[in-house]
Amino acid sequence: MDFAFPQPSTSKWLLYAVPAACLTTSYMIYTQRRTLFGWVYGLAAKNPKPAGQAYLSGNFGPVHEELLEEVQVVEGKLPEGLEGCFVRNGPNPFFKPAGGYHWFDGDGMLHLVRIRDGRASYCNRFVDTERLRQERAAGRPLFMRLGDMYGVRGLALLVLNKLGLRIGAMTTANGAGTANTALVYHAGRLLALHEGDLPYAVRILCSGLMETMGRLRVDPSWNRSFTAHPKRDPVNGELMFLGYSVETKPYVKMGIMDEQGRMTRQWAVELPRPVMMHDMAATERYLVVLDLPLCFEPEAMVKDKTVPFKLRKDFPSRIGLLRRDQPSCPEGPAEVQWFEFPTGFMAFHVANAWDEANGDVKVYACQMDDLTLDLEVMQDRELARLTEYTLSPSTGTATSRRLTEVVGDFPVVHPGKATRPCKWSYVAVMDGTSCMPAFTGIAKMDLGAAPGTDACVGMVKYPAGTLGGEAVFVPRDGATAEDDGYLVVYVYDDKENASYMNVYDARSMASTPLASLRMPRRVPYGFHGTWVTEEQLKKQLHWI
Repeated sequence: MDFAFPQPSTSKWLLYAVPAACLTTSYMIYTQRRTLFGWVYGLAAKNPKPAGQAYLSGNFGPVHEELLEEVQVVEGKLPEGLEGCFVRNGPNPFFKPAGGYHWFDGDGMLHLVRIRDGRASYCNRFVDTERLRQERAAGRPLFMRLGDMYGVRGLALLVLNKLGLRIGAMTTANGAGTANTALVYHAGRLLALHEGDLPYAVRILCSGLMETMGRLRVDPSWNRSFTAHPKRDPVNGELMFLGYSVETKPYVKMGIMDEQGRMTRQWAVELPRPVMMHDMAATERYLVVLDLPLCFEPEAMVKDKTVPFKLRKDFPSRIGLLRRDQPSCPEGPAEVQWFEFPTGFMAFHVANAWDEANGDVKVYACQMDDLTLDLEVMQDRELARLTEYTLSPSTGTATSRRLTEVVGDFPVVHPGKATRPCKWSYVAVMDGTSCMPAFTGIAKMDLGAAPGTDACVGMVKYPAGTLGGEAVFVPRDGATAEDDGYLVVYVYDDKENASYMNVYDARSMASTPLASLRMPRRVPYGFHGTWVTEEQLKKQLHWI
């Protein structure tokens, strides 16, 4: 017997509607993948006890309004001849973090005071990075941050971050840095720096207004990020820099740009393991490589419930000398003479380095004998103190000595003395009893202090309830002495909830400022700054 199966009675329109609906849904998901990914990332990163909340409150907390306003001197008088711009960089999250937060995470914001003809104006602007553009388009955070890299959740977010890149929810093709760390003026451009990306060029208009021109076009042969702390030779105008990676070899590359911004030489440097290499040094003859064992160890997120960088005190610390006149060696390995210290230590910031007449090399940095990147729990061994390292290329030996018992970091020198012998460095003094970074003044250090004596010869002390940060040294017009100049710094008065730009005498180190300018609103604590002279302002290029 034959059986006839019933035919489906599906209407013909369904044969077209279902595929069309699937295609439409797929298209909508694809076009909205950035927003959808941001929503998923926010859910995954959400934490009932997120890390780093202290860095989102008080004067660490972000400001969002961008201003351009005239400011007044409220104490003292601006020194005659002090004209130019004080610009300081720092982290300022545009969006509230989805999960944890680390002080290093925020989007770059520049705070500028323009002084001309005895008048001053204040301007602040976000650096318009590619990362910030993508997050603004999504209306929420997209990129993983250091503050998220804790525990099993951190590993899961790393995987999710790679998925987001794979599906095109965000892209790193044009970089993903925050431009939030430091500044350097080179080849007619003021550059906002972050060690995870290339620099961003910023233009300062006559009015004191700032605008982002774009990500710097570096030579195509340079396939790395760019340090936040390049060194500029004041004699020939060369800019020396590095770029490090924690994922691919060679872990470090170093390069030199001439005073026009053209890449002239570059080298690949072999390291035994990936490390965070935040700073470098340079002398007239050498690039100085700091191979300090703050190692990239992703397993620390789960094992130690901390960020994936760990100071391995069981590894030696090394300082290397790479000759500046060595021929380019982009694929490596470059010839580096290494000097080893038996115990692992860390130094985020270098004051200066130079060549001695006998061939030795002096390096000055703020050394920490121990370190965790959990900045909410600081211990005595994590506090930095200015230290001298003497390297002898002829014998292969090295020594170190602590110069002071003053706790401090963010060292600066006269810009005309960088890479050359100098006597003075100025260090931001830290409150060693605070559980968070708290800068209570500025110390003047004699780098030639005799053994057994403390290098600190003077100190600006802020009033109780007032804290500052890195001070920039500005030479006085016509000065002949190295310390004849000014220290310019932002300070915050907790009692008034107000910020000031103070100008101090770098010779006398008197705690009363020569001039104090009240800002139109508070300036959050930040990182590094620079002084842009009137001559540099006039020579700014208007392209990247």
